Amino acid sequence: MDAGRLAKRVCVIGAGMAGLAATKVLREDGFDVTAFEREPAIGGVWIASRTYPDLRANISGEAYAFTDHPFEVNDDYPSAPQIRAYLDSYADRFGLRRLIRLATEVIKVRHARSQSGEISGFEVTVRPADDPGSPQTLSFDFVVICNGIFSIPRIPVIEGRSDFAGQVFHSSEIGNFEFPTGKRVVVVGAGKSALDCAALAARRGALTSLIFRRPHWMLPRFFFSRIRADKLMMTRFSELFSKYHRMTRAEAFLHGPGRLLVHLWWLQSETLIRMHLGLPAAFRPTHSLRADFANVGAGGEFYDLLRRGQVIARRSNVSRFTRAGLELSTGEQLSADIVIFATGWEQSVPFLAPELRDAVQKHGRLKLYRFILPPREQGLGFIGYVASVACQFTSELGAHWLSQVFRGEMKLPSTPEMDAEIARVEHWTAQVVPDRELGYFVLPCMAHYADELLCDMGIAIRRKGNVFAEFLAPFWPARYATLAAERRQARKHDAAD
Repeated sequence: MDAGRLAKRVCVIGAGMAGLAATKVLREDGFDVTAFEREPAIGGVWIASRTYPDLRANISGEAYAFTDHPFEVNDDYPSAPQIRAYLDSYADRFGLRRLIRLATEVIKVRHARSQSGEISGFEVTVRPADDPGSPQTLSFDFVVICNGIFSIPRIPVIEGRSDFAGQVFHSSEIGNFEFPTGKRVVVVGAGKSALDCAALAARRGALTSLIFRRPHWMLPRFFFSRIRADKLMMTRFSELFSKYHRMTRAEAFLHGPGRLLVHLWWLQSETLIRMHLGLPAAFRPTHSLRADFANVGAGGEFYDLLRRGQVIARRSNVSRFTRAGLELSTGEQLSADIVIFATGWEQSVPFLAPELRDAVQKHGRLKLYRFILPPREQGLGFIGYVASVACQFTSELGAHWLSQVFRGEMKLPSTPEMDAEIARVEHWTAQVVPDRELGYFVLPCMAHYADELLCDMGIAIRRKGNVFAEFLAPFWPARYATLAAERRQARKHDAAD
């Protein structure tokens, strides 16, 4: 690629984990990168104002690290402050801060056009987050969207909210909120954040209730008091028991004639979880762990509080707000001073101009090849839009993949072929992760997804010296610490040819 190509400008939208990874990879690949972050700090969902006390990652620091920047903490499951410190160290080590404009909101992305009307990159309009009257429009050759799948809190619209005399929060908004002792707190939801918020309120002395429709599976942080859960669950061997949309012959046998083995694997996993967490009757899922993996978190502290009576749980829907609290679908009136909705997130790209939105989205669903690239807008990429338990890892690999596309170093399938692949993958996600209506979820098939990206990039898939280490050792990002160097070496080899 010529020097002019390497100097092309890239706009990165967002400076969470995905945005930081994209900024680093693209800058190291020779692009002129500018990142915009609407918050006053880097970190995305991990910034102080969006995390609640006692929040920890679902996996260890070894698993929740970038490939070439070890997570040097002693805690097995890092806390939110530790993760913030880690992201700060990543930005400082690789000189990313000078490339990031904080407290700057992107309000419009549209095609730039020449005087003849031909598309010539993108125009990106930004404004200071504290001064909406001062927009600025800049030109870029490429745009990478990293605002992520956890950017817009989802709070259901419920009748009577304006009549409620108390306070309403999303779980991402409680920050360092001090729950007054004796106040009545109601948490709505059944995922990890809901259980965390209920446990937090109860430990602060609030009179706490949890309203949920269906319990979800949770993992203990440790099996047998000493074996960390991610060491067992994040291996190539464990992935054999999850059906991916593209399988080897051995996997096809396992999920066909050998499916009894798959059933037994998941059955013993569920038995171990029940044994270690001592799940109360109301929180024993009737659906399989395999079908619920999209909602799995780690930790069992909530169940201890529930057994001690410090949290009251009710399985019901919320029908409406009343002035004094909530009315449930059972007809019960529940008094509340504070209501916290741990009800997930919306996925939205409101800054895309209509012509771009129409090209990348259909029926509210993004159409992305490899969960990264819109087939009809190949100067536009999405990083961090595939959900996994190690989002920093899949984001970093995706950034390497997208950089090769932008550099013109990857031969892509035709647009119809990419469309067909997207449709095939959507069919798979509808079967294996029905709770993820948008379908962007690859856990527990993260190694399979990594293999696809590396195959496309022409990089070796097997990273260990022997088959036992490759399949049985934990699948940590450090396996890919030399990925950038391998890509540079491949580039030199191609140039020599």
